[in-house]
Amino acid sequence: MSNYLLEIGTEELPANFSHYVLNQFKSQIEFEFDKKLIKFDKISCTSTPRRIVLLLEGLVDSGDDEIIIRKGPKASSAYINGTPTKAAVGFANSLGIDVDDLEIENTEKGEFVFGKKVRKGESTRISLSLIIPKVIKSLQGPRFMKWGNGNFKFSRPIRWLVSIYNDEILDFNLDECDPKIVVGNLSKSHRLIDRVIEINSPDNYFEILAENGVLVQREERKEKILNFINQSSESLNLKPDLSDELLNELTDLVEFPNVITGKFEEEFLDLPVEVLSMVMKSHQRYVPLLKKSDSFSKLDLSSEQIISTNFLLISNGLQESNNIIAKGNEKVLKARFSDAKFFVESDKKVSSSERNEKLKFVSYLKEMGNVFQRVKRIEAISQKILNYLNDQSLDSKKIIEAAKYCKNDLCSEIVYEFPELQGIMGGKYLRNEGFDKDICIAVAEHYLPCFYKDDLPSTKYGAIISISDKIETLISIFISGKRPSGSSDPYALRRNLNGVILIIWQFELDLAIENMFCELFQYWEISLPNLKFEKEKVLIDLIEFTNQRIVSHLEELSIDKDLIKAVCLIDSSSRKKIMNILDLKNRIKTINKLKEKTNFSEIQKVISRVCKLAEKGSLKTNIFLHKDHINPKLFEKDCEIKVFEFIKQLETIISLPNWDYFRLFKLFETNANSLNELFDNDKGVLIMAEDSEIRNNRLNLLGLVRNYSLKIADFTKIN
Repeated sequence: MSNYLLEIGTEELPANFSHYVLNQFKSQIEFEFDKKLIKFDKISCTSTPRRIVLLLEGLVDSGDDEIIIRKGPKASSAYINGTPTKAAVGFANSLGIDVDDLEIENTEKGEFVFGKKVRKGESTRISLSLIIPKVIKSLQGPRFMKWGNGNFKFSRPIRWLVSIYNDEILDFNLDECDPKIVVGNLSKSHRLIDRVIEINSPDNYFEILAENGVLVQREERKEKILNFINQSSESLNLKPDLSDELLNELTDLVEFPNVITGKFEEEFLDLPVEVLSMVMKSHQRYVPLLKKSDSFSKLDLSSEQIISTNFLLISNGLQESNNIIAKGNEKVLKARFSDAKFFVESDKKVSSSERNEKLKFVSYLKEMGNVFQRVKRIEAISQKILNYLNDQSLDSKKIIEAAKYCKNDLCSEIVYEFPELQGIMGGKYLRNEGFDKDICIAVAEHYLPCFYKDDLPSTKYGAIISISDKIETLISIFISGKRPSGSSDPYALRRNLNGVILIIWQFELDLAIENMFCELFQYWEISLPNLKFEKEKVLIDLIEFTNQRIVSHLEELSIDKDLIKAVCLIDSSSRKKIMNILDLKNRIKTINKLKEKTNFSEIQKVISRVCKLAEKGSLKTNIFLHKDHINPKLFEKDCEIKVFEFIKQLETIISLPNWDYFRLFKLFETNANSLNELFDNDKGVLIMAEDSEIRNNRLNLLGLVRNYSLKIADFTKIN
């Protein structure tokens, strides 16, 4: 067994490089080795800011032999009276085998000659020399560049290559590089140590690099950084404000991590904690340290009770330089904070009404007017949602105020500098002016959720403004004809609609989305009278898109696929059942509860039988009243009368605004025997009677039962 090491030495790589490349690198190597039938025990791919490393362990020295079977001419052409013809000899020669080794096999198209050839496995060394440059060239990522006079592209210029097979250099040619890169066994230490390192074997590569200031294994650096941060923050009785994103970025910025504690002036605690954190995390890649307190408020402009003046930075420098590094970073941070303080103080001098007027001069989408017009549509949508909900606990004035000012901070200096603070700063500024807390929280949270597992708005006011904002975006983009296609979604409409669905689902809001879409178009017609669009087409596209996202939402919740199919009927008569998310949730809860009943499968079986037979009739699925469809005079047996009485019981609940699905199923449970009697040899009837009137009457009887069952789900699809 052999080991192979590849190190691609580069200039400083972007922090997110490993995110794009390492999995590519690994999967491509595995793919190429599989083609060559080369086996190995373990593959490792890792990176530092200056190198990408591949380690293959337990390599066989050659690939497995490959047996190639090829089909030749027909047997009748290959042999005459048992003697091989020129066709047989030529086929054998093409395979490099003796004609006597050919075999005749019977196929669907007759007897043919087959030849078997064994291709010897190639040397692993030779294969590697071809595979490695091919894989390096195949890697893709953002902003790949050329350098020198060559045409080769990579994230950053390649400066050295280490290629070791056991204890020997394995040479290969990286074409199109100018200047040419020499393949050898010489690596480089940490930049500050500045030493050339000789690598004689893959076996001790990681240890040698560690001795020279490089922790090559990415996961090892990540764990070391996390431990540093946790230990340092705990020693100060603080907790780190550390996201996975920041931790990964820090991991990819250093080769040998070193933690340094810095400190900023207390005067900057007058700034909101989100501003301080944003500057430290996004601009400087520092780790803010928070006080162990629960007194945090999203509306606080001051952060004195929330954040410490201490912060942590992960350095790639030597420990003896810690003091110098700390002072340098503190100086940079002071300048950043001073700018932020100037922006916030300037913003506080502008009233909300002034800032609202400025929205008239902020462009929105092409043909969609300005942001002020957009806000007016958000106001109208919010009012419409409020009317739909008919929730007496909500103050309509607060809703309108929150909608009116939700985009105000787009005209603030701090949001211009830090766009990530949209909404957050708007809520703080409104609170600073004395606006009601509910209004301010709604504004601060109206962008939530920003991704699938993000926090939701904490209040119904925030939920309504968030839905209104997202729906306005959705309709505007669809009217513009820019519906997402495939993986392309430049306006993040899937994310927006996912947010709407999540909020409705969690808050259990009774919103008829399809009806709302129909009624909302008027607001675009009013604010943009010259805008031309096909309402029906836009509506169909919106409904289709929404249905897809709702189904995806259910899949994300790990709901059984058969249950999803059962409740998400896709025909035109039932699409509203999907679009009413609260109703959908209630039906899923009902079925999952009903499945616990011991007799569920028996009831499901009889309902399914009814549904399948009803398909032979012509009764539409949107009919629920027996009038004009059932003629009791055509009944011949008691079982028909019993089912008819059952249908009349079902009709008593049709007038209810929200169907009680447990009650509905209870009726099916109570009348299951009556339905079974229809199919009983002695008590039942022949559904498909010869008399067309009687046959259609019985099919309509079943059709009505089916239609009521579909109100819950398609029971034929539930396992």
